[in-house]
Amino acid sequence: MNQISKYTALGLIVLLLFACGEGENVPSKYLSKEKMSSIMVDMSLADAYSNELLVQQPYTPAADSLRQERVKVYYRQVLDLHKVSVKEFMESYRYYEAHPNRLKDVLELVQSNLAVRKLQLGNPMDENAPVRFRVKSIFPYADSVLLLPKSDTIRPFVKRQP
Repeated sequence: MNQISKYTALGLIVLLLFACGEGENVPSKYLSKEKMSSIMVDMSLADAYSNELLVQQPYTPAADSLRQERVKVYYRQVLDLHKVSVKEFMESYRYYEAHPNRLKDVLELVQSNLAVRKLQLGNPMDENAPVRFRVKSIFPYADSVLLLPKSDTIRPFVKRQP
């Protein structure tokens, strides 16, 4: 009887050790919550941009398939911007899918980041702000990535609300 209780106690200790796991830490072979959320924020912005292009060209044949191709290119650019390979991102994404609590944390970071950016945008009807500042408020790397001339040449093409 004494030997059975020793094995039972040992079994419970081993079970507790494995049950505790790493807690809130993400294994080092996967992207951290902050890095993953940063990538997903940029992917959300790329997706919104591709949707905006679709709205501007509604009568394009096979518009949705063209949008999907554009999104793939944009996602690849986002991953290149963050210096992450597609394989590394997908492995990390699968890890977060397998751990819903951690995925929830990442998505909450994404949501809060997008909410802050939306507040920084201000009123979208404000035409006094130069395009460079409006773009930079939602895409912080705009100066190094987007090629905008010093004069505001995009303004004539922006739809104005009456």
